[in-house]
Amino acid sequence: MESKASPTDLKREKNHHAATAGGRAAGAYKNVNNLYNQERFHAAQGHGFAAEQANDLADQLHGKKVHKGLGDDNAKDGPDRMVNGQWIQAKYYKDGARAIDACFRDNGKGALRYYDQNNEPMRIEVPNDDVIYNKAVERMEAKIKNGQVEGVTDPAKAKEIVQRGGCTYRQARNIAKAGNIDSLKFDATNGAVVAASAFGVSAIVTFATGIWNGDTPQVAAKRAACCGIKVGGTSFVVAVLSSQLLKAGLNSAMVAGTESIAAVLGPRACAIIINAFRSGAPIYGAAAMKSAAKLFRGNAVVAALTVVVCSSFDVADIVRGRISAGQLVKNLASTITTVGAGSAGWVGGAALGTMIMPGVGSIVGGLIGSMSGGVAAGALTNKVVGHFIKDDAEEMQHIIQKQVEAMCVDNLMNNDEVKELVNGLSGKLSGSKLKDMYVSKDRERFVEKMAAPLLDEILAKRPKIKGNIDDEIEQGLISLLNELAEKGESVEDTGASEEDC
Repeated sequence: MESKASPTDLKREKNHHAATAGGRAAGAYKNVNNLYNQERFHAAQGHGFAAEQANDLADQLHGKKVHKGLGDDNAKDGPDRMVNGQWIQAKYYKDGARAIDACFRDNGKGALRYYDQNNEPMRIEVPNDDVIYNKAVERMEAKIKNGQVEGVTDPAKAKEIVQRGGCTYRQARNIAKAGNIDSLKFDATNGAVVAASAFGVSAIVTFATGIWNGDTPQVAAKRAACCGIKVGGTSFVVAVLSSQLLKAGLNSAMVAGTESIAAVLGPRACAIIINAFRSGAPIYGAAAMKSAAKLFRGNAVVAALTVVVCSSFDVADIVRGRISAGQLVKNLASTITTVGAGSAGWVGGAALGTMIMPGVGSIVGGLIGSMSGGVAAGALTNKVVGHFIKDDAEEMQHIIQKQVEAMCVDNLMNNDEVKELVNGLSGKLSGSKLKDMYVSKDRERFVEKMAAPLLDEILAKRPKIKGNIDDEIEQGLISLLNELAEKGESVEDTGASEEDC
């Protein structure tokens, strides 16, 4: 059993880096966009932006077609949301009458401000509180009676124009803050959407490369599901933690640093980067630099949390004695470079893809950039760090090799039996099993116990020797001596080898 990695193992490791980097980057892309949009929660009317996003998310989960980012262009009297083609203006006021007054010119005394693409009154979305909604409908009825809504004369139409939002006023305010149930539910729902995207990318890449490398569909699917769950789970945890930290004010501490980075890059580079990530009309100049700084803050938080979450399993293992300090350093270095290079690769690839083919090019370019960057960084780090730190797995495989050699000699095993034993052990040697072996006080005994059932099964297949062995050997000796006596030859003259005699 060779302790050195085979070409197939190296190819699998490379594919694992690609699938992991691609899935993490896809999740990070969505997480960063969410954080970018949620920075508005800190504004004076932050709960209104929170309500818009919460209602978008609820409609999306109910299978409705949601057009995101409408409010980002700050178009005068434009819609905040669009669902199934319907333009919606969100007004999350504590007082329903004030919410409707805000939709009319001259502090509520003039004409309605909001009309859709068909010149029909936009839907006015108010909090899902009975008192607030009822007051809003009453005020809209009064406006219609006063002739302030062009093209509408029937007060009963007020119930069509005013609609309930998906959350209450209190829930909207809670969503914009950290550390409460409503906020956590919103972030967890967002995290589930992010995790699904990360799972899909990593699972598809793992499945495809597995098939191309000769795996059966069943084995490839199992590997794909395992990789997808790990990457998707990480993205989910990062989504919740990053959003909660942002709402708690972490972004405020990073403003100066990220704006300095944007200043170094300049307005042109910032415009290329930010327009690859945001929806709506492209932005340039100072606006692009400010938006790019917000994007960098999100990227920094998501990348840092991804490293922390991924490394937490290694930290738990070293506490339990399942890996060495050197292995922890090696794993941490690989995680940092893979995450960093994957994130940078997505930004660069998305920007380049947007320049070539806006829209689809952003996603395709980002995915290719993240996978190639993650693979290259992971391979380089392992190569460099590997010169100084030996893998725990390599050390364990060396012990296994020595024990297998001893078993083969002790049990007089032939080539086919040795191959069967090695293949059986290979199927049992997962990363978790090697960590259990590392923490074992008697690693040689650990290998013996792991191999014992396989060895018993192999030896049980040997043909049974029937009859009296001593009698058989005695008859063989008599037969040989008779032949020699008849021919007048010695044992050497018969040409029998040591294996025959």
